[in-house]
Amino acid sequence: MRVGVGALLTLGLLSGCGGDGGPGSLVVVLEPETTITDGLTAGSGEDDVVDGWTVTFDTYVVSVSGVTIARDGEDDLTDPVAKVVDLTALSGPTFELLRADDIAAGRWTDVRYGTSAVTSGAWRDASVSQADFDRMVAEGCSYLIRGTLANASGQSCPPGGSCRAAASVAFDLCVDAPVTYEECSPEGGRPGIVVPSGGSATAALTLHGDHVFFSSFPAGEEVVARRAQWLADADVDADGTVTTAELAGISGANALSALFPSASYNLANAPGGAITDALDFVRAQLQTQGHFQGEGECAFVLP
Repeated sequence: MRVGVGALLTLGLLSGCGGDGGPGSLVVVLEPETTITDGLTAGSGEDDVVDGWTVTFDTYVVSVSGVTIARDGEDDLTDPVAKVVDLTALSGPTFELLRADDIAAGRWTDVRYGTSAVTSGAWRDASVSQADFDRMVAEGCSYLIRGTLANASGQSCPPGGSCRAAASVAFDLCVDAPVTYEECSPEGGRPGIVVPSGGSATAALTLHGDHVFFSSFPAGEEVVARRAQWLADADVDADGTVTTAELAGISGANALSALFPSASYNLANAPGGAITDALDFVRAQLQTQGHFQGEGECAFVLP
């Protein structure tokens, strides 16, 4: 059973579609990790930025698409409309993507969602300005991320250039990072979501905001450090703002090794293969940041 829904639309399905019991309800929400809403702090803790920078996000727009909750290959709740949402400007802690009432109780075994380039047919939430939406359509982006790095004693040291004092460095990144997240499981749990008979369940599709500061690409239980110096160093034209174009222009083995020194970074295991420029690094990290129910994991599949 495949049903398309729009934002905030209530979906009614008969409980007879392979149900294990009486009907229940399901709400699917998009949830920003606190690293997006609160930023990242400098420090030596596991979740801190270890090289002295604090990070704040002013804009974190994402295009979420392909939201699907499936059950044993029979029932399939799908929203085909891409939703464009600014996770820093929500009216509440989450954003409702899909609501299904009177659906079969029991385990819905497959949770899937993804990110895709914004098109004119996407649905724009009020949290996203028309100008930002139009820019994402024009540039073919799935993310628009703006914010600031701050470090009272910070420096910017572009590859091949001289270091200069930089207590604050802004970033303005419109990035296409298409991906599908599937086989989503809560932390320590089985794949999917259980809808209780006569009750309601919430499936939270969680986006983390710290992956672009990871020192490597997530693999199993590997511990990664969070570092922001590389982004400060990417301000090649010294105008105080790092852009997508600047990242794309930092390419080649020498420039990349200067931006991501091997003593601090491991660029192996990147989704999509070898990192050829700094924009590849951002794109690949964004493609790994989809989670489920907070810290739960999903497999990521590239187009």
